[in-house]
Amino acid sequence: MTDRPIPRGLGSDDIDRLSAEGRVEAIARRGVVPLDGPTLVIVMGGYFRIFRNAAFVRDVTLGLAGRGDVLASAAAFGERPAETGAEALTEGHVLLLGPEAWQRCAALEPELNLKMAASIARRILRLQKKLEELSRGGVESRVAGSLLELADDFGQPVAGGVKLDVPLSQEDLARLAGTTRETCSSTVAEFARRGLVRGGRLRGLVVLDRAGLGELANASL
Repeated sequence: MTDRPIPRGLGSDDIDRLSAEGRVEAIARRGVVPLDGPTLVIVMGGYFRIFRNAAFVRDVTLGLAGRGDVLASAAAFGERPAETGAEALTEGHVLLLGPEAWQRCAALEPELNLKMAASIARRILRLQKKLEELSRGGVESRVAGSLLELADDFGQPVAGGVKLDVPLSQEDLARLAGTTRETCSSTVAEFARRGLVRGGRLRGLVVLDRAGLGELANASL
């Protein structure tokens, strides 16, 4: 038997089929999709920042999502959600799908459950690592870990490294790394001076030395 790779999330064909069972909504840049209701939210296009409201701070960024990612699964199946909302970093579209509709579709195509599980498992692993970084890692460790996460999820191979193809601002990266915009900006500039990355703006930044960033990301863990 040939082992098939575990999918990252839903593919274009899956999204097209599911769209007939739910409601498609356009989301303006910086618009927010609530993730605390009994509805599955599937990203059809654009990039979203997943966040949770927290005491004493505006919110805490838990991760990013792109096309094919399944959000709000816990609330959709009667569990307390870990996320509060998803903020659109660009104009985007989401598919809102009730759990009954999902179950009908998954009964016909059981592999949909595997793809949803893969999407959720990836977010959980990212969140676990982020909690470790926030509790024990320094700023360099957290920023390095966030850049590697972006490279893994949204990077495009180019000559010499991996180019970040996601429209994040320095403020967005700072929230992902759990630090201030000024500190994040100076840390990325220091990484550039040390040859770990190339580029001034975050979009289009090229990760040159994954191993070097990995050492920094794991230094305090």
